[in-house]
Amino acid sequence: MRQRIPRRRRSNPAGGRKGTGGTEAKPSRPEPRVLTTMRLRQSLRRDLEAAAARNRRSVADVAQELLEEALRMRQCPGIYFADEPSGRTAKIGGTGLGVWEVVRDFSKDQDADRIRAAFPQLSQAQITAARMYYARHRDEVQAKIAANDALTPETIEKQYPGLVRFTR
Repeated sequence: MRQRIPRRRRSNPAGGRKGTGGTEAKPSRPEPRVLTTMRLRQSLRRDLEAAAARNRRSVADVAQELLEEALRMRQCPGIYFADEPSGRTAKIGGTGLGVWEVVRDFSKDQDADRIRAAFPQLSQAQITAARMYYARHRDEVQAKIAANDALTPETIEKQYPGLVRFTR
């Protein structure tokens, strides 16, 4: 006969802190999670636990973010993800440029020649990667563009008094 071990109760049923990073624009109502059991190598589990502890997040949240990013990178070769002050951001490989920075002024027509003229350092493959990512994740990229557009000297002065005067 097996001994039954009582389960710990979590204060947040989603398994982590509310409002932590992520790679996509958050919908008004989060997509429900599905319980999934996986067998992981012990070393991988330790790495996930270490990443979760470093970021003060649950192992489930870290694993979810890593899986989402890995799938996106497979769908859009040439894209990687990096930590930015605004959270995780899709970037164009070999450049450090965020996808949102490249498509910002070209989101209406996505003309590769115009993008190439504005960013001569980008190869055709890098432009294609940015356009492909934008096509698949338009809402996320538009949210990054809108957040950047909201950063005016007035809003920065309001949030960080004296900073704008200091930098002029």
